[in-house]
Amino acid sequence: MFWLLNRLRRADRHAISRPSFAEARGGNVAMIFGLSLIPLVGLIGLGVDYGVAITNKTKLDGAADAAAVAAVATAKAYIAANQGQPNLTAKAIAAGITQATNVFNVNAGKVPFTTYTLQTPQLAPDGQSLTSTVAYTATVTNTFGRIFRTPTTPLANTVTASTDLASYLDFYVMVDVSGSMGLPTSASDMNLLASMNVESTLTDSKQGCMFACHWPGANGWNLAVNHKPKPIQLRSDSVNNAVCSLLQRATSQMIVPNQYRVGIYPFINQLATLSPLSSNLATANTAAECTKQPPMAFTNLLDTNTTQLSVNGDPSTGTGSGGTHFEVALPQMKSTISAYGDGSSTSNPKPFVFLITDGMQNGQHYYLWKNGKYTYPGNPSKFNGYANAWWDGSSPAQMDPSNCTALKNAGATISVLYIPYITINSTNDGTYTAWENNQVNQFSPTLSTPLKSCASPGFFFTASSADEINASLSAMLDRAVKMTRLTQ
Repeated sequence: MFWLLNRLRRADRHAISRPSFAEARGGNVAMIFGLSLIPLVGLIGLGVDYGVAITNKTKLDGAADAAAVAAVATAKAYIAANQGQPNLTAKAIAAGITQATNVFNVNAGKVPFTTYTLQTPQLAPDGQSLTSTVAYTATVTNTFGRIFRTPTTPLANTVTASTDLASYLDFYVMVDVSGSMGLPTSASDMNLLASMNVESTLTDSKQGCMFACHWPGANGWNLAVNHKPKPIQLRSDSVNNAVCSLLQRATSQMIVPNQYRVGIYPFINQLATLSPLSSNLATANTAAECTKQPPMAFTNLLDTNTTQLSVNGDPSTGTGSGGTHFEVALPQMKSTISAYGDGSSTSNPKPFVFLITDGMQNGQHYYLWKNGKYTYPGNPSKFNGYANAWWDGSSPAQMDPSNCTALKNAGATISVLYIPYITINSTNDGTYTAWENNQVNQFSPTLSTPLKSCASPGFFFTASSADEINASLSAMLDRAVKMTRLTQ
């Protein structure tokens, strides 16, 4: 009996016992998981929507990039293909905008779940460049975001592209070929030549000749160009090599045919034409004897006491002889320039004058006055009907920068390459040679000042060595091209 009562009591206790802690925790986790499942799914959905939006923005940005590039490329091609057409720039811009719109629409139409608005593309000239701007806004429809009251994702971007237009430039290369440009390029070579060279024509002095006496046929010129194992490099040949490099660079940098024209104009007493202005730069290359070894064209044109490059056997034409006359050559260059334009087309080229000189003016002449004008027949005369020339005395001086003003006012940019004199070691023996050397040494430190005034702002360069001369001419070309792109 007692055993039955105890069994019933144990059964009753089991019937009213509570769940264990482990059992209670399992129920809570299930409840929390169920409550968090909805926002977790929502966050995953928002991530999916965000990924779609980013993907679509990448596609729309690509469409905008393609449209911006298409705008400038189309306008540039239109300008190159339609030179001389009225309202050329406006028509090119219209063509570029139309193409940009078409390109964007074609590419953006492939973007799913998206509506977009393209602002009218902008295309504007900036100097010798074209810059396009393409801007859009868009809306991406969300799949899951609507659960959180974010039915769409807004997108927007603005992109730009630019291209350089062809700048049509004329380069008039004025090269000083007076006797002093026949000095050696380096001080060591100058002293070497002087140690070998006592000019037979300088009977009043036994000093080695260094200044203004290295013309073809004279002892110094022959010693320099025939020196072994290699010629002594004269400044005229250093300049010649640099001009040849300039022609190469101009050829390689042309964007369209006939973009650059080059002419080469040596001067002594007056301006002459070695190679007329032409877009066929091979012509100038041949005239400058770029494929030959020194002595090259400019050295062969050094002052010979008679005019070279004369026209129709007339000794009043050509380079002249016996001095360095900026006051004659610069006004002649003004009338030589065929067009004073802004570089926007082949019919409107922008002129640049590259003046390469040591800056020493000399008012002397080796001339004959005939028929009311200076003529330069030489001594002995090399022209029929003309007597021997005579010399009116050396008068070295600074150049007058006012002779450059008319050229600049007319619309030319003057870029000056100044090649300074090396100080001449000279004994003051009371001779004419010593006097002239002293004059050169006295004037040399002052020659850069008027040349800086002659040059257009930012276009003055100085070089002494052969490498510096070459680098400076390259920099002159780069500056000219850059100027037309930024300031037109």
